[in-house]
This record gives sequence, structure tokens and C-alpha cells, in this order.
Amino acid sequence: MREMLSLLWFEVKEEVGAVHWTVYQWAFFAFQYFVYGQLVSKLVVSVPNYYFYYGTGLLIIMTFNISTWAGRRFVEGAHEGRLRYILSLPLRRGEFFLEQVLMGLVVNVVRIGPPLVMILWITGAPALVLLTSMTVLLAMSAGIMGIMISLSFVAFKSFDIYSAIVAGMSAILIRFSTILYPLSYIPNAYANISRGNPLTYGADLLRSAVNIDVSGLLNPGLSAIVVLAVGVSTLTIGMALVPRVLEGVKSS
Repeated sequence: MREMLSLLWFEVKEEVGAVHWTVYQWAFFAFQYFVYGQLVSKLVVSVPNYYFYYGTGLLIIMTFNISTWAGRRFVEGAHEGRLRYILSLPLRRGEFFLEQVLMGLVVNVVRIGPPLVMILWITGAPALVLLTSMTVLLAMSAGIMGIMISLSFVAFKSFDIYSAIVAGMSAILIRFSTILYPLSYIPNAYANISRGNPLTYGADLLRSAVNIDVSGLLNPGLSAIVVLAVGVSTLTIGMALVPRVLEGVKSS
């Protein structure tokens, strides 16, 4: 456990020290929310409070992108030779997988925290909502990272194929969900697909926590169960799969 925490502290300092990437994330969110969000909210007049709805959708997208980056960083370590050095440390493979997930969660808090606080301040939400909202985002992040890191067996053979799979998953999961469109306003054919998308449950659960009043939100109890089940299942698969995949990994 001490070795895992030492490695976590080292990598967190390295990533948090990359201030330019954090500032870029915040600036990108501010532009999307205050400029593009204002324009889109003027067009989407049929959805009440769409400006705030869009803001929470941006938080989900940022969480998804950072979680995807954490998975990509994991497999890039093998091609750069970094992974071979880490595997030589007195660290169990399962602990290494857990350390990668925790590192991604810390980066998520740093980069998602300020935009979340800003939206809650604008909406006038009570301080307790910050804790529940961040919990929802981190639970989603853990599930996504579990998927991305578990796909490392593909990346170790072909990073191009891994990148194509991740890009395809990102396009499908984000667009066939309620991240940007309320379920009650989506055509039935797309709504049925969205109901099978875990991001739909995470997005609706976040909006329930923030108290955004949009008709057609899924039951928060059901959404919480789905988000928790996805996180637990993907992390369990990763804990079982990744230690076997890591054996014999060669750096390029």
C-alpha cells in the first residue's frame, strides 16, 4: 500500500504540475458555456432551463474526456518505456491498476471542480449539492476509466486500433445519450438507444442532484443503481484482466 501511495503522489504531482492543460480545460469550458451555450440556449427554446441543462452536459463531456485520457495515458506508458520501469517496482499489478484509477479521479477533481462550483453558484444550488454532484461525476469517471484501461490489451497490440475504438465509443456514447438532449424531446428510435446508454443515467442523475427541472428525467434511484453497477463491474473486470495483460508487455 505504501508503494502504491508513493507512486500515486509522484504521478499526481506530475499531472497537477501541468498547469497549462488544466487552464486549457477551464478556458475551453468557459468558452463553450458562456459563448456557445448562450447561443444554443436562444435556439432551443422548447426546453426550459436549457442553458443550465447544457452546462451540466458539458461537465459530463469533460469527465468523459478526462477519463478517456487516463486510459490513453496508461497504454502510452507501455510504448514510451515508462510502464516497464513501473512494473519493476515492488508493486502488485492490482495495486498498480487501482493507482491509475485513483490518479485519474484526482485529476478529474482538479479539472472538473471549478467548473462545477461555477455552475452551482450560477444556479444558486446549496453547498451540499457540490458533494453529491462530485460524487456522481467521480462514479461515472471510475466506470469509464475501468473500460478504457481494460481495453489496454488491444492497445498493446495496436495503438491505432485502440484509438479508433475509443473514438468510436466516444462518438456513440456521447451522442446517443441525454448529455445534450432531454429524453422526452428525443425521437423514440433514438430514445430507446439512449435508455441503454450508461451516460444517460449518469447525466440524468447529475441533473437530479443539481435540481434542474427538465421533464422526462429518469428515476434518480434507478440511475444511481446503473451508475454504481457500471463502475463496480468495469473496475472488477479491470482488476482481473489488467494484471494478466501487463505480463510480457514490451515497450516500443
